[in-house]
Amino acid sequence: MDTLTVTTLLIAPISNVVSQTLNNSVQNEEEYHIAVISDVHVMAPSLLIEDGEAMNNYIAHDRKMLRESTVILKVLTDKLIAEHPQIVLITGDLTKDGEAISHQYLVDSCLSRLKEAGIQPLVIPGNHDVNNPHSISFEGKNTKRVQTVSPFDFASIYTEYGYGKAIARDKHSLSYVFEPLGSHLRILAIDACKYEENNFEKNICRHDGRIKPETMNFIKEQITDAKNHGMRVIGMMHHGLVRHWKYQNRIMKGYLIDDWKKQADLLSKEGLEIMFTGHSHAQDISCRKKGKRTIYDVETGSAVTYPSPYRLICVTNDSMKINSKFIEEMPINLNGISFTEHAKQVLMKGAAGFVESTFPTNVPDSIKQSAAFCAGKALIANCRGDEKLSDEDRLDIEQNAKKIKKYSKRYARIFRIVTMVMRNDVFPTDNEFAFQFTLQTTK
Repeated sequence: MDTLTVTTLLIAPISNVVSQTLNNSVQNEEEYHIAVISDVHVMAPSLLIEDGEAMNNYIAHDRKMLRESTVILKVLTDKLIAEHPQIVLITGDLTKDGEAISHQYLVDSCLSRLKEAGIQPLVIPGNHDVNNPHSISFEGKNTKRVQTVSPFDFASIYTEYGYGKAIARDKHSLSYVFEPLGSHLRILAIDACKYEENNFEKNICRHDGRIKPETMNFIKEQITDAKNHGMRVIGMMHHGLVRHWKYQNRIMKGYLIDDWKKQADLLSKEGLEIMFTGHSHAQDISCRKKGKRTIYDVETGSAVTYPSPYRLICVTNDSMKINSKFIEEMPINLNGISFTEHAKQVLMKGAAGFVESTFPTNVPDSIKQSAAFCAGKALIANCRGDEKLSDEDRLDIEQNAKKIKKYSKRYARIFRIVTMVMRNDVFPTDNEFAFQFTLQTTK
């Protein structure tokens, strides 16, 4: 036997081992595909009995495209089916205001279609969805309360979309854990809403959130159990876990859970590294670092607010890649303008109504309108994500703040701070982002 033959025979088994090792490595690098949408706010068509003054008054200070919500939902559902992720996370505010008929509309027109396409939707309630006294229909000048849903009703309606197949349910909230088949993941769905405190007599619906101590105990137990089984945990919750812009916790604290720093640090200490959220209708990713630990809050914008985004996530054993897409076309006539431009106009109008109403009465209307336009541009940039403050933007803000200062130093300062920070994003990027998990699974 010649030398070449002997060498070949010796190398061949080693080659086979290397090849098999590489193949195993590829197989072990399992990919799992997730889509995330939020704040769908669908309004069942039957709630708009007669369009008119009541509906106009409702949306006058609102940023949501409620009249277009059903068409947006259809287009979004079509796009999700085309992308075909394995699961879709919907991080709360599923309906306009918790109407039972709107919940059923979401199931029939979106969730059941995804399910039939082989995609598993998972939901969690938002502050609009349960025990909501604002659950109304519109008829010309008048509104009328319609049936809302209880926590029990919510879990029953969404039996096929998280609750019926949960591997664990919290007794003190609508939180649960779902383990997708064929994955190394567990989805920790956290209910942080305060619907128990809503008041029908006073027409009050709480929009702020918190994690109950009992629910935090449930969360800790479930994260520990997941780690013991070698499973990666991904969280979803409606309210923000981490501050998304400076002073948000002071100026718009209802968009973060109570005691957010402590809660974020507790979850991070337990081993949770990422939470998908909504509520603010903005595309933003923020993080909180504590020692060597980092926890990310991936906030997804609203389907019915510019720029109507959805996220596509690819998860492997050790990493996650986040991409974002946006709905830019709609099969309806919008007075000759594009859907994107229409969405911006709705957002600008809603922002203007809100901003103008917050200023003291002694501020002239012309200054209010100028400041509202400036703030609206800041909000549009914030909702789109990856916003950067240009010299032109800074000058516009400073000029408006100077005009307001003549009538109110306090409001001038608030205006300047809010518009500045909302137009100046910081690490990490908001729409395209990738990171490595630092904690290793043990399975």
